[in-house]
Amino acid sequence: MKVCLLSSGSIGNAIVIESEYDSILIDCGLSFKKFLELMDQTGLDPGKLKHVLVTHEHTDHSKSVGVCGRKLGLGIWATKGTEEAMYQKKVLREKDAEINIIKKYEQYEVAGFTITPFPLSHDASEPVGFVVERDDKKVVYLTDTGYVSRDVMDAVKDADLYMMEMNHNVEMLHMCERPWSVKQRILSDDGHLSNEDGAYVLSKVIGENTKHVFLSHISQDANLPELAMMTLKDVLKERNVDLSKLNLHLTYPMQPSNIVEL
Repeated sequence: MKVCLLSSGSIGNAIVIESEYDSILIDCGLSFKKFLELMDQTGLDPGKLKHVLVTHEHTDHSKSVGVCGRKLGLGIWATKGTEEAMYQKKVLREKDAEINIIKKYEQYEVAGFTITPFPLSHDASEPVGFVVERDDKKVVYLTDTGYVSRDVMDAVKDADLYMMEMNHNVEMLHMCERPWSVKQRILSDDGHLSNEDGAYVLSKVIGENTKHVFLSHISQDANLPELAMMTLKDVLKERNVDLSKLNLHLTYPMQPSNIVEL
């Protein structure tokens, strides 16, 4: 498998996971034009895309899901709650292809990948993260949640690669110019993981197979990539995680990440 975060952050998210013959997309919160532009920058082939998995309906994750489905002929996979919310937001049209409805903790075969959705705690309609498996490799996408349950931690343990939310530094969030109501939302159990929270979750789930971690959904006004990285390293060291075995990758909005091959 090859994994690339085309964009990560509150202005747009899109992740490509590619095999030798086919690839899948997780979310598309970019304009379709920008999505194709970023794909071109990576050298990944949009013609190999077969399906798009949707975590939730917020615009930074769903903006071009319907367009991608129509123009690239992709199957769309989402929970019932997310499907209904995307229709309400007019991300999807009534004439679009029938949505493949998914349920938490059930496995699905999608273009040769085994997909397992797991529940997130976020102010959206039935949001999920994803475990993606193929050829004995396991990839986890876990962002946009204010809380991670023990059941979810058990479901995502010992992946080869994690895309983990490290959204904000709490002090920077308090000091930034966002409205207090927005700050309260972000800090709540239905909001986003802080650097410390994301690092703690990683320290609990990293295993012998884990080789790569992408620090994801980093806030542009309540965090710094370098601060998120420093916090992650500090927490992992405190919890006796061997950093020498890990490749840690920063991610940015509208800027493709490194392409990691598993």
